[in-house]
Amino acid sequence: MVFRDALPADAPLIAAIHVASWRIAYAHIMDPAYLAGPIEAERLATWTQRLDTPQPGQRIIIAERDGQAIGFTCVVGGADPRWGTLVDNLHALPSAKGGGIGTALLDQAARWALAGWPDGGLFLWCYTANDAARGFYAARGGMEVEDWDKPGPDGRTLPEKRVAWKDPRLLIRN
Repeated sequence: MVFRDALPADAPLIAAIHVASWRIAYAHIMDPAYLAGPIEAERLATWTQRLDTPQPGQRIIIAERDGQAIGFTCVVGGADPRWGTLVDNLHALPSAKGGGIGTALLDQAARWALAGWPDGGLFLWCYTANDAARGFYAARGGMEVEDWDKPGPDGRTLPEKRVAWKDPRLLIRN
């Protein structure tokens, strides 16, 4: 697996991975009408904006295998004074899941966070109903520390859990 930083021209690629991931992982969570169509334009607009005008401390890492993008993570360094660096997105193509991509991307996020914000933790938000992702993060030492109801892109408000790693080194693989 190879990792590279995303470029503005990667917005359609990242949006496509994001859409494919959400259509499977969130089929039981988000509005089916949103997942069937509007998600494509909304995600493309989101990633175009994020890559054209990145927020301070943002890094988007693409994972590739055999020259093909199979996943990505968007990380915002030092996003929260208490919780540290935010893993804002972590997605893999459904066909690539189970191949270690999520673990490898968390490793990359943790290494980057420790290099720039060595005294901070790492955290993310996960939909409460996303049992598979919650299990994945728990298996990697993530602790559920807070609940929040988040307005989603499909127009509904959905409960989320903050998952945190006080020490991001727990995510680093040798």
